[in-house]
Amino acid sequence: MALPYPNATACGYFLNATSDNPTLMSGYLWDEANSTAGEALTMRTFPLTRIITKEPLYGNGSIHFKHIRHKIQDVLIVSSSDGSAEAVYRNETPVAQECHLSWCVKTMSSSYTWGGYNEEVVDTVFNTTAGPFPWEAYPYQTEVENGTDIFYMENITIKTEEFTGDGKLANFGTSNATALALMQGFTDIFPAYTTQANGSASPILRYKTWKTGSPWHQTLFFNPWLAPNNVTRHIERLATALTNVIRSAPTREDVEGHAFSKANFISVRWAWLTFPLLLLVLSFVFLVSTIIKTSKDTGAGIWKTSAMPTLIYSLPKEAQTQFTKSPTWNSSKDTKKVRIRLLPKTGWRVSGQSILSRSPQLPQPAVQAPRGWI
Repeated sequence: MALPYPNATACGYFLNATSDNPTLMSGYLWDEANSTAGEALTMRTFPLTRIITKEPLYGNGSIHFKHIRHKIQDVLIVSSSDGSAEAVYRNETPVAQECHLSWCVKTMSSSYTWGGYNEEVVDTVFNTTAGPFPWEAYPYQTEVENGTDIFYMENITIKTEEFTGDGKLANFGTSNATALALMQGFTDIFPAYTTQANGSASPILRYKTWKTGSPWHQTLFFNPWLAPNNVTRHIERLATALTNVIRSAPTREDVEGHAFSKANFISVRWAWLTFPLLLLVLSFVFLVSTIIKTSKDTGAGIWKTSAMPTLIYSLPKEAQTQFTKSPTWNSSKDTKKVRIRLLPKTGWRVSGQSILSRSPQLPQPAVQAPRGWI
């Protein structure tokens, strides 16, 4: 029975381009009659196990993760360089990633803070032991039809180095029926592909390609498989969602553990504080020694905090000689001999000075102030 697809010429990037059945991963149709580019393939998800026969590709159905057993899905996700049809028409190299979802056992550190429960993954264990391919085909024939039944024959079992309460190694796993039901849910989106009729057309996602006839299609406002979106982050969210479903199943077996509240601890490296602490101590010693030294000078305190030095050194030289008789300023004696007053009309007056004594002036010979003025 011939496939209901017309023959066409495609330009782009192929998987197994030299084989008899190459797969177009990113490219566009080429209209030879009009020499124009047609519909563009901007994204394709390509599982490495055939969707119907479950035949593995590239050996055991993987390229970079051959050592990991119990894979739920191993898929190639190829997108145009920027997720647009223009990049396809420019023949830019697409972005290809291999992603896998696998059964594993995680060791978690749980904490309880401010009413919220948090978990931190500290270790992840995969089953890396060798084993037969889990899918097996059994052909059958009846009076009305012939076919092949496909079964997932292997139960999921992962051994860890953790010990149970009775001193045995803890083993985790699930049945092959659960594993099969989980894997069958991905057949609708793996494989799938996104196309655009031209550079300005809306991208259309086509999925459920296993159905007879045309696959289902839908216009998406956001496609997580298109670059430059974080495909790895989206796969991690899928894994988290699957983990939560398994952990919340009615047939689950709970594992007891401890959840601790968080506490903050501060570690002080005293070696780094040596210099600032030494500087602080020396500054305190200098301050104390200065206070002790200056406390013995009984006249210096009044002299430093008084306005007298400004007034005295602004007096005429004849008046300054009265205050230079003693080498030090004696606040208990000299401060009582001098009275300085500011008069409204005559200015500053100093007691004991003649009114005819001249006060210093700026270099203006024509202007003379009365004696005794400041």
